[in-house]
Amino acid sequence: MTNLNKKKIVLLFIVVFIGAFGVGVLIGKWMDSHLFASVESRHLQGKAINILFMGIDARDTESNSRSDTMMVVSIDPETKNIAIVSIPRDTRIINRNGASDKINGVNYIEGPEDACKAVSELLDTKIDEYVVTNFDGFANIIDILGGVNIDVEENMVHTDDINPELAINISKGQQHLDGQQALNYVRYRGGPTADIGRTQRQQKFVKAIVEEMFKTRNILKLTRLVPEIAGYVHTNLPIKDMIYLAGMAKDFEQSTISAQTLPGYPYSDPKTGASYWEVDKETAAIILPSLLAGEFFDVAIDPPPGMRPISQPVQSVPETSVETMPDTEPAEADETADTNGETESEGEQTNQEPQEVQTDQEADSLEDELIPENEQNISEVTKEPAAPPTSPDTNTEEQTQNN
Repeated sequence: MTNLNKKKIVLLFIVVFIGAFGVGVLIGKWMDSHLFASVESRHLQGKAINILFMGIDARDTESNSRSDTMMVVSIDPETKNIAIVSIPRDTRIINRNGASDKINGVNYIEGPEDACKAVSELLDTKIDEYVVTNFDGFANIIDILGGVNIDVEENMVHTDDINPELAINISKGQQHLDGQQALNYVRYRGGPTADIGRTQRQQKFVKAIVEEMFKTRNILKLTRLVPEIAGYVHTNLPIKDMIYLAGMAKDFEQSTISAQTLPGYPYSDPKTGASYWEVDKETAAIILPSLLAGEFFDVAIDPPPGMRPISQPVQSVPETSVETMPDTEPAEADETADTNGETESEGEQTNQEPQEVQTDQEADSLEDELIPENEQNISEVTKEPAAPPTSPDTNTEEQTQNN
C-alpha cells in the first residue's frame, strides 16, 4: 500500500470520527433539552414547567393507589404566572384496551408515569414530572409549613363510628387549620356539588397555602424545608430541582395564580350505566395556556345533543378567592354554629348518598377486587353507612298484606 493510500485512509478515519462525534454532541444536546431537561434549564430557556400532583389514600407514598386528588401545576417563567387545573377523579378516559375508564384508576393500575401520560393526552400538554403524597404525608407537610389560614365556607361535619379518627368537625368562618384539619377540609365532600365542589375547595386551599408560603418569614426558609418535605412525597423530581422550585417562589406573587376545575358535564354510559365526568376536549386542550393568560371557563357545561347526562347534574360553582389574613391566633369554635351545621351537613350528605354509592359501585369490577379492604374503607370515609337490607320476614309480611 502506497503512502498516498495510507494518508487517504487516515484522513477518511479522521473525517468519520469527527462526524460521528459531532452528531453525538447534537443528539446529546437534543436529549438534554427535550428528554432530560432540568427545571433550572427549562426556567432559563423560558419554557413552561408542568407538574402533576396527586394525593392518594395508600398508607405509603410509593404504593400505587387510586388518586383521590389530581392537579396539574403549570409555571410560566417569562410571565411569572401559575395555572392550576384540578381534574375530577371520575373524569372519563379511554384506557389501553380501548374501553372507558376513570382517570383516578390509572395511577393504581399503571403507576404515576402512566398517570402523567394520561393527563398529558387529556390536556394536550407534555407532563413528565409528578409528585405523589398520601394523606399522612399531606398533614405532616402542612404542619411543617406552620398550618394555614382559610375562610371555611360552611360547617363541615362527618361522623365515622368505624374509624373515629376520620371524623370531620370544622366550624364555618376564618380558621387556622393544622395538618389534620387541613386534610379534613380538602377531603370533605358534603354540599350540593359533591366531588366538583371538593376540587374547588382544594384550589382555594392551594391558594391559601401559597399565601402562607409567600409571607416573608416562610419564603426565606422554604428552601431549607425542602429536604424535610421530600420525606413525605414520592416524586421523580431530583432534590436539586425541588430546591430550585422552592427558590423560584420569591419571584412570584399570589395574584399571579389562576386555578379552576377542568370543564365538563356529568355523563352516564348508556351501555354500562357507569357515571363519569365527561371533559370538554376543546377546552381541555387550551386550558393551561388560557389560565396562564388570565382566561377562565365555566366548569359545568351542557352536554352536546345525543349525550346522556346523569339525572342530577352538578351545579356550577363560582371561582373562589382567598383574602389575606393577619397573623392571629385561631378563633374559638362556635359551638352553636357547629351544632346547627351538623344537621345541615348531614342532610346534604344524605341527599348526595345515592349518587356517591352509584359512582363507586360502577367502578371497574377487576380493579375493585384488587383493592385491599382497608384501602376501600379509607377512600370512602365521607360516606354515611348504607341502609341495611330489608329482612326476608318483612318482605313476606308485606306480600301477605298485599294479597
